[in-house]
Amino acid sequence: MTDIESFRCELVTYDEIVKWTGDVAKQIRACDCKPTVVIGLTRGGWVPARLMCDILGVKKLYAVKTEHWGVTANPDGKALLTQELNASIEDEEVLLVDDITDTGESMTIATAHLLKMRPKGLKTATLLHITRSRMEPDFHSVKVPEDKWTWFIFPWNVNEDLRTLLPKTLYEAKSVSEIKKAFREQFHITVPEDVVRITLKDLLAAGTVKRAGRKWART
Repeated sequence: MTDIESFRCELVTYDEIVKWTGDVAKQIRACDCKPTVVIGLTRGGWVPARLMCDILGVKKLYAVKTEHWGVTANPDGKALLTQELNASIEDEEVLLVDDITDTGESMTIATAHLLKMRPKGLKTATLLHITRSRMEPDFHSVKVPEDKWTWFIFPWNVNEDLRTLLPKTLYEAKSVSEIKKAFREQFHITVPEDVVRITLKDLLAAGTVKRAGRKWART
């Protein structure tokens, strides 16, 4: 019997994103920090970075990008800088924003890259911080203890994550209702039936799953 993967997941809402971003902005204002540039660590940091610009009144918004050698909920994925900053930040007060520090790989790599560009100051911020991370951002809204590790599914990557998680439920062929139940039991999330069907359709088109009668299985 194939080992059944099971770990905590949580579906994050946009309301939570707005609240957490506001919390971080309050912390930044309280320390009298006045960033002149906000940099989103994409892809996850792009929406929070844009919200931060709006709250703090910052006009300069740039991006750097890291990618992981891994997939959804892979805690050992290694990060690589794939998009360098293409603007000058010399003598600027810079705020680097991401959605979460999990391993801390992405934030560490991006920070090292930006420091080479001689900013006047560099602060880091995330919405969520998991305590196992190799680095702690200067600002964050929610601290998640290492023993409560959770894979947070943000609104901007919900479909991508579900396309990765759903095949993990198909260690044996299942119907749509059985897949919904597996999502609850394995990952602690409730996924609407229409979303399950859309995800299955995407995976079928990609050749990741196959259909036999009323049930689905991995290819």
